[in-house]
Amino acid sequence: MKTRTNAEWLHDLKTSGSEQTCAIEDLREYLLHAAHYSLNRQHSELGGLPLTEIESLAEDCAQEALLAILKHLDEFRSESKFTTWAYKFAVNIALNAGRREIWKYTSLDELLDKDVPVLVVPQSPASEEPHLTVLQGEIWEAIREIIAHDLTERQRGVLKAVVFDDVPLDEIARLWGSNRNAIYKLLHDARRRLKAELRTRGFALEEIIETFSVKA
Repeated sequence: MKTRTNAEWLHDLKTSGSEQTCAIEDLREYLLHAAHYSLNRQHSELGGLPLTEIESLAEDCAQEALLAILKHLDEFRSESKFTTWAYKFAVNIALNAGRREIWKYTSLDELLDKDVPVLVVPQSPASEEPHLTVLQGEIWEAIREIIAHDLTERQRGVLKAVVFDDVPLDEIARLWGSNRNAIYKLLHDARRRLKAELRTRGFALEEIIETFSVKA
């Protein structure tokens, strides 16, 4: 790839003819490297995806990043190297693409059918305030009961998917045929209801944070 200053990148990409063609090809190659790097970091999660499909996915991500960069060239302010700025496009696009692949064949219904996991609270030595272990267990059991009985089905579903199964909001929206804003509001309402119900049971948020911050 030809070495260019920020000004040279902008000039070559905005011009026409062979200079632009060369700059675009150099940039595409650079973005492909970035996409590969990002997808390789997700390799364990993408373990079931054939290498040919990963290669194809990287190509698609690089092309998408290239088009996005060309569209936003006027927004580059030379506060960093142009290649650093461009690199972020490819990495973010590849990360999102990797997440989509990870959850592509996952049944959200199957995840939601599973119970909220049981928290195993380590036993504190008798000399280190063992009542904290009991209190932690009581708080966690209250959380489980609230999730099971005091949230709506959709609130329970989105809270469990995001907090316990680490499903991205965008994927929940896709799988539920909704949108990110609607899912975010559902999650916000679920968390607010959870906090309110904990307060009615005598557990203040500050107390909960302090209790679980203490090392056994």
